[in-house]
Amino acid sequence: MILSFSRRFAFVAIPKTAGHALRTALRPLLAPNDWEQCTLFDKRYFPVQPLAAIGHGHLSYRDVAPFLLPGQWDGLTSFAVVRSPFDRFLSFARFAWRGSDAMERDPHGTMKRALTDPDRAGHILLRPQHEFVCDDAGQIRTTLLLRHESLAADMLRLADALGAPLAPLEAVNVSPETSGAALDAELADLIRARYARDFALFGYDPAAAP
Repeated sequence: MILSFSRRFAFVAIPKTAGHALRTALRPLLAPNDWEQCTLFDKRYFPVQPLAAIGHGHLSYRDVAPFLLPGQWDGLTSFAVVRSPFDRFLSFARFAWRGSDAMERDPHGTMKRALTDPDRAGHILLRPQHEFVCDDAGQIRTTLLLRHESLAADMLRLADALGAPLAPLEAVNVSPETSGAALDAELADLIRARYARDFALFGYDPAAAP
């Protein structure tokens, strides 16, 4: 997440939605008193101990809201990128097993276990997207939702909202191509079930599996 008090914006970095590319584009806008939390490539933490202790940069609206002044969030231009749950899960699979041969030996079994293993239910990279941008009542609390599928065009809309030019997105942390990262009918159904709220809330077609 990025909280820019100088530019009055908040970026909610949902996992596997081009978050590092967005961070790279946004950092030239930041002032020394702005906050960023990330841990994959750079180690940056919010100056709030309970938030820094979370240990990753995928903070949600509900994580940070208790530490802001009343009405402060609503005074920011807040935004996130959302992505088709099918494509997002496949990106997760390519990233999660990039250093092993699991996706070559048993791709479908490996991916299905990620969605059915109760020990992975709360894995940060597998959490539904709506959990990052909604409040306790399930209402979206970001000003803008950009789409991964049209991100280049949506960056122009974001630049207009921020009142500042943004550099073209760079390819950062792109998951490697993996031949086994494909869906079968059972895996598609597991994704539909796990991310049903994301499909409905963000307008993605659950029948449009790649």
